[in-house]
Amino acid sequence: MLPIQRLLVVALTLSAPLGIQAQSTTLTLEGVVTGNDGALQGARVEARNRDNGALRQALTDARGAYHILSLDPASYDVTVRALGYRPQRRTDVPLVAGEVSRLDVTLERGAVELEPTIVTGVVPIVERTDVSTPVLQKEVERLPLNARDALKLSSIAPGIRSFASENGAGKPMAGAVISARFVNLYVDGVEWKSLSQGTLLAHPEAGTLLPQEAIQEYRVSLMPYDVELTNGMSWVMSAVTHQGSNKLAGSVFGYEQNRDLVARGTFQAVKPDYKRAQFGGSLRGPIVPDRLFFSAAYEGQNADNFSDVVPGRPSANPGIWNRYAGTFRAPSRNQMGLLRLTWRQGAHTLDAIGLSRNLASESGIGSTVNLTVASHDAAAVNMYRVQTLQLRDRYASSSFVNELSVHMIDSYENDGPIVPGVTMKYPGIQTGRFTLSVSNSNRLGLADKIIRTIDGFVGKHLLKAGAQLMHNGGNTWAPSFKDGFFRFATDTSSLPNLGQIGIGYTDTASTTDAWTATDVWLAGAYLQDQWRPLQRLMLTFGIRSDGDWNAQFQHDVAPWASDTVLQRVVTSRYLNAGDRENHVTYSPRAAVAWDVFGTGRTSLRAGFGTMYEHVPVAGAFDEKLKYNWRIYGIANPGTTDPAKLRSMALASATPPNITLLPDRLRTASNHQWSVGLGHRLTDHVVVNADFLQQHMVNLPVTVRVNALVAGKRSLTNRYGDILLWGDFGDAKFSGLLTSLTFDRAPTRLNVAYTLSWAETEFGDFSTSDFRDSSFYVMQRSEGDERHRVVVSGFTDGPLGLQLAAITIVASPRPFSAIVGTDVNKSGGTEDDWIDGSRTWRPNGALWPSLHSGWGNWYKTVDLRIAKPFAFRGGHLVATLDVFNAANWASHADYQQRGDLQGFGRPTGDYARRQVQIGTRYQF
Repeated sequence: MLPIQRLLVVALTLSAPLGIQAQSTTLTLEGVVTGNDGALQGARVEARNRDNGALRQALTDARGAYHILSLDPASYDVTVRALGYRPQRRTDVPLVAGEVSRLDVTLERGAVELEPTIVTGVVPIVERTDVSTPVLQKEVERLPLNARDALKLSSIAPGIRSFASENGAGKPMAGAVISARFVNLYVDGVEWKSLSQGTLLAHPEAGTLLPQEAIQEYRVSLMPYDVELTNGMSWVMSAVTHQGSNKLAGSVFGYEQNRDLVARGTFQAVKPDYKRAQFGGSLRGPIVPDRLFFSAAYEGQNADNFSDVVPGRPSANPGIWNRYAGTFRAPSRNQMGLLRLTWRQGAHTLDAIGLSRNLASESGIGSTVNLTVASHDAAAVNMYRVQTLQLRDRYASSSFVNELSVHMIDSYENDGPIVPGVTMKYPGIQTGRFTLSVSNSNRLGLADKIIRTIDGFVGKHLLKAGAQLMHNGGNTWAPSFKDGFFRFATDTSSLPNLGQIGIGYTDTASTTDAWTATDVWLAGAYLQDQWRPLQRLMLTFGIRSDGDWNAQFQHDVAPWASDTVLQRVVTSRYLNAGDRENHVTYSPRAAVAWDVFGTGRTSLRAGFGTMYEHVPVAGAFDEKLKYNWRIYGIANPGTTDPAKLRSMALASATPPNITLLPDRLRTASNHQWSVGLGHRLTDHVVVNADFLQQHMVNLPVTVRVNALVAGKRSLTNRYGDILLWGDFGDAKFSGLLTSLTFDRAPTRLNVAYTLSWAETEFGDFSTSDFRDSSFYVMQRSEGDERHRVVVSGFTDGPLGLQLAAITIVASPRPFSAIVGTDVNKSGGTEDDWIDGSRTWRPNGALWPSLHSGWGNWYKTVDLRIAKPFAFRGGHLVATLDVFNAANWASHADYQQRGDLQGFGRPTGDYARRQVQIGTRYQF
């Protein structure tokens, strides 16, 4: 029996059905009840949810300890009763998802029949071992949010890098890598994770994923030590949506922005006709009081954003691309919805949760494509849809929880050229878009997990176990290069030095060959023991194992598998003969938390562990796609006519470009350790500091061998360029993450500071044109930001005003840089670096300092002023938002090629000042 099978058997013995990973959206309340003579055994502890009246209870053991498992995030009234003692009630106790909250209670002698002693303003002690930050419901509701993207509030957590894009969305990042890879998002316990390259489903950088009104709270975790979480090497977000309750509540809102409320950008000669409308609402309440509840939310966003195109300027003719420069409309239409039904029956809670998001937009205008600026003609028309449905049953008693769930996710992605036709790529500009794809993905998963408390010989154990199974099927049509691609050595070249075209192998007259399907199974299991040998000491040990089947098309046989020439020049391990290995990983994690003085005010914590990713399907998909949809490259074709290029490729039997993967592509993983300190200065002021180190290994990277140089192929003339996938990429991140939080109604203030270092071996080119693995050398990453300060908070001001703000200041990040010409004669330009450095900072300095290039620092201040008015049993709130209030010019892109004028100068802006007005009625 395989090791993963053994672990599955053990987990199933504990938890029954097999299922797909669903991360916990609940929390644990624990503590000790004492009396005049010490610990009280048999005391009854009751926790009542103030929203829906749900009552959970537990009895204390011989040590006076109690555990109440699997509580939903909410505010609770906690009542403690014991024979011979006066009962006590703690009111409005806030409990947050993903936390262990400790509430110790001391009872006084007295008559049991007396009314409970009521204690208000209680703040439970939060014990954590990981490096994480909660984003609370009141922060989601009150902090200023451009585009109402609640997940962008992850920026208030130390260790997260986030920037204000023109469309208000964007992609927060963490760790060593610059791209939005190696992140996972759980929504009510279900992964929104793509199997392609380690990104999220539905492209959150293109537009908001979830209605803001639907999100109750979420947690931002950098390498959590809980083995329930997986597939997020850099960081993980866990969001919880609103449940209905016995109280009918809801909202209706509308926000507006137009040309007069948006500042002109650095590269805009004339202010464009910006406009944006955001509208929607929510409603939640009882269908059958105390039994059946509903929660619904809808949000629509219609925006006419604009993007700038700043072409490169060659020295020979600086104004050659002026006709492509300008500011271009980038519309976005986004609709999101949530419907959730919750039924409570005895110890069971059943949920049916449906989410939908549909986005149509235009993107990529002015962005950098392999260090070349994309013209408007090179942009994409995007249509993204994701729909999820989860059915979940949670059984909870005082010492046992079983949660069984099934979920379905259907996603659709369509990325097509805004202007179909030929692609021309010059050093200074690219016109046309040579990539095109339409993908459908259908996911079905089943999950079961348990939590059980067990009294040990020493202390108490909280055991967790789970198992998982998921099927992911899909298909993609990707006829890239079908309209021809031409690359020019210089901006003044009249003829290209390379032409590429895609042609079907079995059908050369259509694009039917540019289609393939995936059929992947994923399974896993985990075991974890949270042991408290002493009330002041908490230890956690866990291991999870994950496996995938057919993620690399294991049973396919490549058409060139028996080619003896390829077997000789790249070895047979790169040729899929139907015997490629599946993948099984083992992820151990351990952590400790120690209450130093036994008062709950000072805690030391530490942990170490491994987090694995999915094996990326993208490389294997590209390999299989090229079995029949083949890309042909012709050096110096002497034409820019795609029809002639097609004829040349067919007539001359031009060798195709191919992609090859090894028989064993190891799964990327992050090995991390951290140490931290938390201290409660007062009941309302908490400081935290954590130092962590991440070492990512076996990252998927590529080299392009067999390049055509001086008319000759380096390996064989039977094939064109050969893209070899490997697993030898490394990345490192070290960070000191600190925060100070003040929370006392009506004020909450959070100050986060991050000092970090980031290095990678591959820079921004995870699938690069490097001609040899020796070019993968450890250098500072584009994510090597170094300093970041975030101040966020809200309070009530004079005249009944509500005030809120988020301020971010961050040091300049490096950008990728190349000479721009093929200095080393390798057949490409991406391995020709300026002075041997793959990245440069905007101010040209090797290392950032507080006194160098302050103008290149990222700076923004977002403000909200709101005025509530009593209206028809609720509140009508008039809102004024000002994003980037000081109108600082923070730059998003820089000239990255040394062969063009203005190397290192900015070519793109983050969002300039934007004002938004609106109203929201809440009841």
